[in-house]
Amino acid sequence: MAMPRTHIPLLSKSRFTSGLQCHKKLFFSFYERDFATPVGPAQQALFDSGNRVGVIAHGLRPGGTHVDNPAYHHDRAVERTVPLLGDLEVPAIYEAAFTELDTRIRADILARTPGGWDLIEVKSSTSAKPEHVPDAGIQLLVLEEAGLTIERVYIAHIDRDYVYQGGDHLAEDLLKLTDITDDTRAYAEKVPAELEAMRAMLAEDDPPAIGLGSHCKNPYQCEFYDHCRGLEPDWSIEELPRLSPSARTRLRDAGYRSIHDIPAEEKLTAQQSKVRSVVQSGRPEYGSGLVAALDQIATPAHFIDFETMNPALPVYLGTRPYQVQSFQWSDHVLETDGSLEHAEFLADGSEDPRREFVETLLDQLRDAGTIVVYSSYEATRLRDLQELYTDLSASIDELLTRPWIDLLQVVRDHVYHPEFHGSFSIKKVLPALVPEFSYDDLDIQAGDVASISYLESVSGINGERREQLRAALLTYCERDTEAMVRIVEALRTSI
Repeated sequence: MAMPRTHIPLLSKSRFTSGLQCHKKLFFSFYERDFATPVGPAQQALFDSGNRVGVIAHGLRPGGTHVDNPAYHHDRAVERTVPLLGDLEVPAIYEAAFTELDTRIRADILARTPGGWDLIEVKSSTSAKPEHVPDAGIQLLVLEEAGLTIERVYIAHIDRDYVYQGGDHLAEDLLKLTDITDDTRAYAEKVPAELEAMRAMLAEDDPPAIGLGSHCKNPYQCEFYDHCRGLEPDWSIEELPRLSPSARTRLRDAGYRSIHDIPAEEKLTAQQSKVRSVVQSGRPEYGSGLVAALDQIATPAHFIDFETMNPALPVYLGTRPYQVQSFQWSDHVLETDGSLEHAEFLADGSEDPRREFVETLLDQLRDAGTIVVYSSYEATRLRDLQELYTDLSASIDELLTRPWIDLLQVVRDHVYHPEFHGSFSIKKVLPALVPEFSYDDLDIQAGDVASISYLESVSGINGERREQLRAALLTYCERDTEAMVRIVEALRTSI
């Protein structure tokens, strides 16, 4: 019989919030770090953006001292923090470090007040969110245990109405403070019990038996999700589309973990029932309306795809945080004689790309018989541009009233293949229907990576790296539109 652990490592504010999301996540973060999915370029870009916002936030309480020791030198950071607390000439401390209650924290900003301190937690969101309160709550408890008087607790977050005017982003323009003192104090009363429960769990030799559920992606995607998902059987019930928490619990309580195991009498939605039928038979199904849906694609048919970015910190004059900006399009044109041509646009990055983007696109699509997309995203972006460029509104409106075919909707309504594995995304549909055609050979294989690659390409770099990024962007977007053509060809061959 396994014995409980006698030594429990120190918690931190990030691990505390991990434990609130899932005790198994907390257990793995201490004892099985290798189970985590490596941080990808898109996730790293989010971290980097958050760090930049954190540095800008120092300007909210200027003149302070930055305790810049890295996390792995926490004890040294504590040693640097202690004398700063007593130095009345220091108006603020950035990344102040404390260890109390067997918990380590780094406070983003401690701002000195006449009666004590204000705690300012910096977030790169555009509002204070419920999940920020526990983060502040554990800090408040530790800080007061260390003997500090905390007067107010704030979330510093990005002001959604901020408009970039050029130059450096200034804290007083970019950020807003939301007072969460009352909510934080109320939550802090719960923290000791939460800490006790987490330490009791961490004392065990085995991880807690917690199954997959909505907690895996709420409030954040768990870095151990792929590991836990990999322990599920083939065609897990997690692949049932739009599976509600109550339905998931019902199926798991009945002992069903694989779609193969779900009997016909078990009630599912219509779409879930179709998935069950296809998975259990091993054969794809094509609905009776597929032929008519595909027949609506009249030539010349333009298969288009956009790439966009929405940086937290605006790049171009007159833009706002997280404002979506289209910078690239690709168009594969299927002619009446069956020939296929390709056209593309990629902004050079010297100025806001949206005007040139939409003007070149309007010119490219002037004779389109049908416009084929994969989701409604492209039409949404064009409506945004219609509001922005009123002089182009009529031209964009005319484009939007042409025949549009949403290939995602066609597939969702009329096609299911066991190799879709619960998803109708093009990245799942393409290898199932056209296995010889994929994204595997590309340097960029996802839209979020395309966004950060474009941002890097316009960040002032020159030479070979910039040309590599632009070439990769062009290849990726071209692959998206060719993929749609290949999917249509495969569906026409299958029916």
